[in-house]
Amino acid sequence: MIRTLAPLVLACLLALSAFEAGAQQTEPASRVGDVLTGDLLMTADELVYDEATDSVVASGNVEVAQGERVLRAERIRYRQSDGVVTASGNVALREPTGEVLFADSVELTGDLRSGLIHRLSVLMTDNSRIVAGGARRMDGNRTVMRKAVYSPCELCADEPARPPLWQLRSRTVVHDQTDRDLTYYDASLEFFGVPVFYTPYFRHPDPTVTRQSGFLSPIYRSSRALGAEVAIPYYWSFAPHRDLTFSPRFTSDEGVVLAGEYRERTRDGQYTFDASITQANTASEDDRRLRGHVFGHGLFDVDRNWRWGFDVERALDDTYLKRYDISSKDELVTTLYAEQYRQRSFMSGHGYSFQSLRAGEQSDQSPIVLPLLDAKLVTDPDYAGGYATLDSNLMILERLDGTDSRRISVTGGWHRPMILPGGHLFRIDASLRGDLYHTYTRVDGEQPSDATRTDTTARFMPQLAVEWRYPLISRIGSIRQLIEPIVQGVISPDGGNPVEVPNEDSQDLEFDHTNLFSTNRFTGLDRIETGRRVNYGVRLGYFGPEGGRATASFGQSIRDNESALFGPGSGLEHRLSDFVGHVLIQPSPLIDLSLRFRLDHRDASIRRNEIDLAAGPSWLRGRIGFADLDRQTTGTMESVPGGREAFLGFTTKPFDHWTFSSRIRRDVEDNASINWRAGLSYEDECIVINTGLSRSFTRDRDIEPDTVWLLSVILKQAG
Repeated sequence: MIRTLAPLVLACLLALSAFEAGAQQTEPASRVGDVLTGDLLMTADELVYDEATDSVVASGNVEVAQGERVLRAERIRYRQSDGVVTASGNVALREPTGEVLFADSVELTGDLRSGLIHRLSVLMTDNSRIVAGGARRMDGNRTVMRKAVYSPCELCADEPARPPLWQLRSRTVVHDQTDRDLTYYDASLEFFGVPVFYTPYFRHPDPTVTRQSGFLSPIYRSSRALGAEVAIPYYWSFAPHRDLTFSPRFTSDEGVVLAGEYRERTRDGQYTFDASITQANTASEDDRRLRGHVFGHGLFDVDRNWRWGFDVERALDDTYLKRYDISSKDELVTTLYAEQYRQRSFMSGHGYSFQSLRAGEQSDQSPIVLPLLDAKLVTDPDYAGGYATLDSNLMILERLDGTDSRRISVTGGWHRPMILPGGHLFRIDASLRGDLYHTYTRVDGEQPSDATRTDTTARFMPQLAVEWRYPLISRIGSIRQLIEPIVQGVISPDGGNPVEVPNEDSQDLEFDHTNLFSTNRFTGLDRIETGRRVNYGVRLGYFGPEGGRATASFGQSIRDNESALFGPGSGLEHRLSDFVGHVLIQPSPLIDLSLRFRLDHRDASIRRNEIDLAAGPSWLRGRIGFADLDRQTTGTMESVPGGREAFLGFTTKPFDHWTFSSRIRRDVEDNASINWRAGLSYEDECIVINTGLSRSFTRDRDIEPDTVWLLSVILKQAG
């Protein structure tokens, strides 16, 4: 305030030179001014110099602008004898930071850096407000307000005199623009004008601050496993590029859980670590043990083509993450990797360490993969439009207890896409793959650790694939239609999967529409789909002018003989595979339907069926899901369990600021609930309230079915 009036005095003195010496008053026919000097502009309806009092008075819509700072008032007086400057009548000052100060009047001392403000109102940049009976401005950057009230809540339009939802009422409030914070002394928190909490001291950042250390809003929980719980996070921003959130959890049944998250952004990337530790309460003091976890993630750019990163996931025991509601993962993966992208080529190196949290699985049998190297080179198209590829892989896998393996794999290929007259699309893919395996297996668990059996196995697999597509597109009004038949033939020798080759990365196989036209449906390199087969299908599509669409795909695979590589339930165990398909219907934002299915090739009975339907406007959105999965095995894979599971959930916003959501997941086959949750939240410009109730029916070692209640209240702008 004081600093902004200093140029005003200069402008007034400059304006005096435009008047006759000794004149007592000038009556201009229009606004005086547009007095411009340097970067300062002043305008007023009337300018008067009183020689008797040695004062300059500007009145009538006075406006002073200097850069981005603008001062407006009905009347401004500068008394040269004692250097006092006063402004009165709808005083408003807009600061460069965006906040606006309103006052009935201001009185400034001669140095223009200190003064008094009468009946102050401040509109902050985030629309929060401060109202005070009076204030003192000191040193140009510190405002001390008395009998002040702060609130970010909007007033009721029909009853503006009614107290806001919440406000802070304080005997003294200090706004320090250097430290950019608001400090309250003898303050009370009021809801709807009713005091609910008193504190002798409270501080929070002003709206110009995006990051500042301090306590965050607490979170309250109650559960059978941990009892009553409160988490009190403290945010510590100790550098512009790094911070720490310390979040201890105080539980009535399991003691204190120390938890925190560290984040840092470097010149070429960023990384985070999230960790916790506690000493479990047990009946026996001798059985007390440490429980905890650490999660980490980092990604860094070396140059335009290279980057490297890491992911860390570790827990001190198998059930800690689920019992303390940190994560529902049943396997933790730690990896270190580097990647290079260059035009059409790619290279990467990974190292993996696994920790299984499932019951009955021994950690000594979890593999350690170091290194896993991949390279994919793609040439530029030749004169005929074809291009060559070279894929290579090196893997070294070891276990503390179990089979160790080494693998080198190289695949060379030539690919030729073609567009023939009439719109026919052809593609030819020819490849030759070679693998070399070296394995070490313990002969007998009773023998010394060096009693092993060593096997070396090599395999070669040529393959030729030819694909034909014929997309037919038509228009009916503004709707475009697509019909695209597809036929693919693949030829390769039978066999190719000797028993000496371990299966480490190809145990997860699901036959569906996404891999119908894959030349190898296994997810890894240890297993190869061999033999002669034909894959055929059709794609349909309807596309509206406003973005609505409906698409479908359907197809089947035919082999020249049955393969023992695919076991019962896989959909590929017979010469004729099951039918697979997918339907997607999105006519408007109100409906989103996805259907994935697999039908038995003999009687079209459903073997796998997944439905996901989301419908409704934003204020009432519902979702229904259903999965019917047959149990499946393959000749070289472990059994994959099936089952029937249903999901039902909805979210509604019946009123402004209110949101209610609920969901339930049930095991249809056993007619039992898996979990359910209901939540209610309220959010407006000044407060966020979240509460929820959830129930889990899972049993796993020391984890029992549990009901959890959660409550968090966040006062915006006040932490």
